[in-house]
Amino acid sequence: MKVLVTGATGFIGRQLTLALATAGYDVKALCRNTDHPYLIKHKNIEPVLGNILYKQSLLRAMEGCTLVYHTAAMAKMWCRNPDDYHDTNVTGTRNVLEIAAQTGVKKIVHTSTCGVWGPTLKHPMTETDPRISGFPIAYERTKYLAELEVQNFVKQGLPVTIVNPSRVYGEGPVTDSNTVGKIIAGYLKGKWRVIPGNGEQVANYAFLDDVVAGHIAAMDKGVAGERYILGGHDISFNAFFDTLRQVSGMQRTLLKIPLNAIELYSRLEWLKIRLTGLSPRFLPEFAERLKYDQKYCSNKAIDQLGYNITPFSEGLYKTVSYIKGINGIKNRTNKDSGSEKSLEPENRKSVETKMTAKKQEQGIQKTQLCNN
Repeated sequence: MKVLVTGATGFIGRQLTLALATAGYDVKALCRNTDHPYLIKHKNIEPVLGNILYKQSLLRAMEGCTLVYHTAAMAKMWCRNPDDYHDTNVTGTRNVLEIAAQTGVKKIVHTSTCGVWGPTLKHPMTETDPRISGFPIAYERTKYLAELEVQNFVKQGLPVTIVNPSRVYGEGPVTDSNTVGKIIAGYLKGKWRVIPGNGEQVANYAFLDDVVAGHIAAMDKGVAGERYILGGHDISFNAFFDTLRQVSGMQRTLLKIPLNAIELYSRLEWLKIRLTGLSPRFLPEFAERLKYDQKYCSNKAIDQLGYNITPFSEGLYKTVSYIKGINGIKNRTNKDSGSEKSLEPENRKSVETKMTAKKQEQGIQKTQLCNN
């Protein structure tokens, strides 16, 4: 069976192409550069040159395909041309759906984001909860608009299921859109030195392998027009870095930076854009988001798709090992961190036990137990 994956060089898309190819599917990997270094080489993966903004290239790519996974998106924090978000995330999605309907594709899985719900108050958000704030972040706004496009096509009879990953981490390229990977890599290299605010703000972290499996399950079992949160554990910044210290064996000294100082810095970065056009390191809308939790509940995906959640320390250990490997980071004595030790399997079990025992005080809450 032939399957098309858009965004095949992206963080989720590349791993999805590999999982599908390994399972025996003939995968057409849509990308703007067939020599892209992140494009996975496999006997069942056929690189296809194309762009979701150009319908003719989509028509060629979908020829003979029964299923489509639409993972392509503009997910960077900042674009020089703000219209890039709408063009890619909204117009591009509409193009994919139009050509899928035209070519008779049997089913589509559309990759959205938990960002369409944004910040949370007391309890984790579910698929039926309304958003409680506006859309200051362009990525979230345009992904929400893309979901509206999906629903319009569903009403016309096109079978599309939506999946909403939370903050994804895992074994993959450290790119601008892979924010968790950037933090981990920065910590391992000794370049990340801060914890935002008091460290108690909570976000939801989903392991990449779980999210990929969730996509495939959504194609198999997902209902057209339905949304499925593909999340993980709700974890505070303090718990995140405590776990990172343990699984990496690196005891970095981190400074807690007041949120008002981060906000001031973000405004200076915004001013830098206005005056110089240079890329910012941070922006005011993201500084504002740090004031709120982002907690999400995956119970629907667990119940209906058989979605599984990897323990956070296990997923983080695999991620740390991968990033150490691609960056040539070795365990060694470090003036800042003292004696560094890699966690062997028996030590990982010890860490897992300690993390389970301390999950309440560290702010970790299993998504399976989320309060609806």
